[in-house]
This record gives sequence, C-alpha cells and structure tokens, in this order.
Amino acid sequence: MSAEILTQVFAALATRSVRYAVFGGIAVNARGVTRTTEDLDLFLEPSPSNIDAARQALEDVFQDSDLAELTSEALREYGLIRYGPPSHNFVIDLTTRIGDTFHYSDIESTPVDLFGQLVPIATTRTLIRMKRDSTREKDRSDVLRLRERHGIEDV
Repeated sequence: MSAEILTQVFAALATRSVRYAVFGGIAVNARGVTRTTEDLDLFLEPSPSNIDAARQALEDVFQDSDLAELTSEALREYGLIRYGPPSHNFVIDLTTRIGDTFHYSDIESTPVDLFGQLVPIATTRTLIRMKRDSTREKDRSDVLRLRERHGIEDV
C-alpha cells in the first residue's frame, strides 16, 4: 500500500468530512510500533450520510462503480465491508461495529500527521483494548509491543 494512495484516501475522507478512525496495522505503526500491513482499517461513524460520504470519498480516489455496494444498510447488516480497489494490491476494511463489543462511539482517537494529513488514529489504549483478547498472534504481539513502547500495564 503506497503512501501516495493513502494520502489520496485520507485527503478525500477529509474533503468529504467523513467521521472515522483508523485502527489496525496502520494505527499500530502510527503509535510507534513498526509492523507490516496490507490493509487500511477504517472505523466509520454509522449514520447513512457518513457512509455515503465515505463511499463518495473512495469513488473520488478509485473511480470504481463497485463502490455502489457500500451502503449503510449493508454495513448495518454485516458491520464490515472489505473493498479491494482495482489495480491495487491491498484492501480497505470499512467497519461500523465489531460484533457487540466495539462501536464507533467506543473508539477513542487523536489526530496524527500521516503523509502530511492529520488523520484520526485510534489511541494506544483503544488499540490495546481492541486487540488484547484476540487469538491472532499478530494482535497479541501488537498488544505487548504497544504496552512496552508506551509504558501501559493495563487499560
């Protein structure tokens, strides 16, 4: 995933005034723990107008008619839509909830400068809360490394 594409996505989201927070690998990197990632995880505020704005922002960048499938109804039903932009080797996960455990209102974020854009990134404590009960080795490693980096014992 190139810095150029990320910059375009973040700029389009800002232009469309999308309410969101980045979580997952890019957020872990932004919080000072380096690891590879091949997706962009966006936690979206679930109102229909915000979902429409997010879809329009992605259409601005990727000019892809398949984005018409990104609707508030689909996100309400599934909680997650995975979008793979054509001719790019990464995916964007658009999330409005993770089961009954996390909703947009549970995601604390602060702006971080990424590629010249101020981007709302999930806080270190939020990332730890989201990942601490995961069975994925990658998530468990993220929790340990985030705690060490930021001197956090428990959240």
